[in-house]
Amino acid sequence: MSVLLVSLCLVMSWPQVEAQPVLALSLDQAVEMALAKNPALLALEKEIESSRARTRIEASLPETEVSLELAGLNLARPHSSGEKELSFWINQSIPFPGKLSLRTELGQTYEEEARLHLERQKILVATQVKKTYFRSLFHQASVALLEKSLTLLQDIQKNALSRYALGAVPYREVLRVRLEEARTRNDLLEARKELATALGELNLLLGQEKDQPLVLTSALENRLRDLKPEELTAALKLQSPSLQLAHLLQKRASLLGQMAELDRLPDFSFGFSTPSKRFGAIGFGFGLSYPLFSRKKLKGTRELAVAEKQKAVLAARAAELFYETRKKQVWEEIMTAEKQLRIFEEALLRETEAELEKARHDFSLGQLDSLGLLDLYRNSTLVRLEYLRALYLYNCALADLEKAGEDYE
Repeated sequence: MSVLLVSLCLVMSWPQVEAQPVLALSLDQAVEMALAKNPALLALEKEIESSRARTRIEASLPETEVSLELAGLNLARPHSSGEKELSFWINQSIPFPGKLSLRTELGQTYEEEARLHLERQKILVATQVKKTYFRSLFHQASVALLEKSLTLLQDIQKNALSRYALGAVPYREVLRVRLEEARTRNDLLEARKELATALGELNLLLGQEKDQPLVLTSALENRLRDLKPEELTAALKLQSPSLQLAHLLQKRASLLGQMAELDRLPDFSFGFSTPSKRFGAIGFGFGLSYPLFSRKKLKGTRELAVAEKQKAVLAARAAELFYETRKKQVWEEIMTAEKQLRIFEEALLRETEAELEKARHDFSLGQLDSLGLLDLYRNSTLVRLEYLRALYLYNCALADLEKAGEDYE
């Protein structure tokens, strides 16, 4: 008795693992969560801050030079009592007017580039989350459909066993129903496995533990209607980070050309000093920093600016061509998926359901055997599964529309 009591106390004192709360998540909430926690996006946000800091550094005045000058030393007679004088100097270099503002504008292009990279990556991450969410919904709906089909098969099997016991049907009819039930169980097992994999991938995209329980509240059936390709493509094109980035590179190349021209102009330096022997006296200094012996460097800078401008123009054309081509490809995928859905919704689903309803009626009247009803149930399940697959592919194509052209490198 004491042993049992001690065992009970040990079990009760053992630390219990708390079950993770189930997280209900809509499609929009999933995208929002992923954008807030994705490590790549967080790193790109820091890159914007780094670019802003580099702009401040590049556009600031050069360091002020402070020096002390000792004059009057007699090196031939170090111990002579000749007059020595100590001078205090402050000197400041100032770039030619316009250089600092141009550097600021050039630095801002790097800030804008970092921002556009962030916006583009957000689109790519959001698309990936949406497609994984839709895949999870597809497998979730498939599991529910197969579970319902399995229940119906079990009812058919009971009926077949009853009729076999009465000698109304041969045993091969019972075997056929059992085989179909076993096949459905295998399909259900595979669908549950695919669902677990998809939910695990979705959790990773959301920045959560892989086994975090999720309830997906959005429906796979929600999709756009009466799409207008021209209007939607034009709106997406205006907002495209990739195209904006291509044009930004052209602007930067133009600024580099202006910088190359300004580099030919001198920078200035101003300073003043005060000697130790004449307190209150002030001396002024002025200097020029001119690239007198740097002609090769100036020529290289100008040639580099010209080459960068030509590269930017060609890159912008390539980006626009890639964008238009990818958008066209995705629109063709969307239209094909839409036609496939209409085949199911306008005819196939309705005809299959009507035929199955008639089969149920005939079976109840004894005008249809179990095998006939079994074939109709299997066909109905396959039709519903293919319809769910068509919905999934359609929604994935819509998600791809947003990122089409943004994956240009």
